[in-house]
Formats: sequence, structure tokens, C-alpha cells
Amino acid sequence: MSGFEILLNVTYILYLLAYSVRDILWLRILAVVAGITALPYYYFRPDPIWPPVAWGLVFIAINSFWIAKLLMERRPVKFSDDERRLYQLAFRNMSEHEAAGLFRLGTWTTVPTGSLLLEQGKPVEALSLIASGKTSVEFDGAPVDTVGEGRFLGITAFLSHGEKSIAPVSVRAAEPTRVIVWPSAVLDKQTSRDTQIGIAIEASLGLELSRLLWTSWAELLHPRTNEARADGTG
Repeated sequence: MSGFEILLNVTYILYLLAYSVRDILWLRILAVVAGITALPYYYFRPDPIWPPVAWGLVFIAINSFWIAKLLMERRPVKFSDDERRLYQLAFRNMSEHEAAGLFRLGTWTTVPTGSLLLEQGKPVEALSLIASGKTSVEFDGAPVDTVGEGRFLGITAFLSHGEKSIAPVSVRAAEPTRVIVWPSAVLDKQTSRDTQIGIAIEASLGLELSRLLWTSWAELLHPRTNEARADGTG
């Protein structure tokens, strides 16, 4: 058996190992090594066999690209304190890399007391997430609720998928409040390129809506208890 034939047998052993591992990264690494070891058998001949060489290089290039991408995705993510807290509060259903990418798309801002984050009856053009502080939810000018860190504002702007969305309530900063804001156009562009991030955001917003519905249901069932608690008498 010639050296080239030995290499070809090594190639098939490596392919066998590649298809036996569960980790997709190691599968691709072994596939690249196998592809490289196969090339001499087809190339170093009196009359090289070019199709296997050409296709082998194509497969090596494709797998190398995905190896680089997987390594990038597996790098440790460095969150700021605000980002880490918001990830724990609002984006636990995402991977850390997905959340980090989402944070990079947003604009961080601190609004003073009294600033309107949403205005009732006006178009909602962004999705916001409260990082710190407290806001007052108002309906027809009357306070009806308060929301704080880890809560989303403008959920309908994202879930409407490009349709015009009108704010059903006003949300006003009750104290200096830090928020991260994603304009609807930015989110629409990102989710059209990456459907997984869109699904993850919708899941997070779905949990938020479930929490709001549960709170509203509790208010309807136990209005006196909630009023007593608000007055400090319950």
C-alpha cells in the first residue's frame, strides 16, 4: 500500500470520527482535516484527478468559514453591569451572544423626571427596555400603574411587524430613568436578516405580556386588597 493510499484510508477514518461526534464544531474540524489528507491522493499523480481536488477545496473552505463563526460565537461575552442585569431580567431565553448583539443595536439614554417615554394616542416608533429607575403609566392623564427595571415599553411597535402602532397609554419617568431604545426600523432590519433573534425577542415580549395580563387579572379579582396594599393598610 502506497503512502497516498494510507492517507486516503486515514481520510475515511477521520470522516467516520467526524460523523460520530455530537459537537458540530469538532465535526467540522475533523471534516477539514479529512479533506486536507485526501487531496494528495488525487493531486500527486501522473495525471491529477481535478474534480475531487476542486470539490475538496470547496468543502474545506465552507467548513473553515463555519469553524471561524462557531469559534466567534463561543467566545465569552463581556456584559456591562446594566447589560448583565437586563439579560437576567428580560433576555434569559436568548444566548448571551444574541443578547450582546441586541444591546449593541440599541441606544442607551437617561431621561429626567417627568419625561414622556410613550404618549397616549401617538405612534409608537421604538421598543424600549427600562434599565433602572421607575415610570408611571397613565391613562387619560390618571396614573394607573408603575413599571421599573426589566420592563418593556412599546411592545406593540415590535409585534405589529411594520404596521402603525398607537400607544394606548402614556408612560412618564417618575424619577431619572435609564433606558435602552431600539427604533422599530432597526429591529425590523435585524430580524429580517436573523429570524432566530426575532423569535427570541417575541418570546421575551410574550413573557412580558403574560405578566401584564396576570397583573391585570389580579387587579380585577382583588381590587380592594390591592388598594389596601397601595395605601399601606393591607
